[in-house]
Amino acid sequence: MLGTGTEALERCPTTMSTHTFTAMGVYFHVIKMKQSFILWIGHEEPKIESLSTAISLPPRPPAGSKLMGNADWTTTFAKKLSVKTKHQVFIFADELEPDEVPLSEKSGISEVVY
Repeated sequence: MLGTGTEALERCPTTMSTHTFTAMGVYFHVIKMKQSFILWIGHEEPKIESLSTAISLPPRPPAGSKLMGNADWTTTFAKKLSVKTKHQVFIFADELEPDEVPLSEKSGISEVVY
């Protein structure tokens, strides 16, 4: 029985953690959950200009979709991260300059995966 008081909330273990870092002027904010994570990438305070998601479904290729925005690279990056982490991935991103995308992918992978 779940209960209706605060005692029910105290029995739920916390499965979320956050991590923030920067690389070459690009900011990253990671919210890790039990079997998924959210990665925000941008220049300022987090805002949603693009949103993509992907999930790894071995032995098939990962499934991914751009849900909103114009940053096509986020879907490809979400697929890469879902394969490496074996978790569902959500990527929120500001518009980045083309030369910032490879650095963002490399930094994101190194911080989230390793």
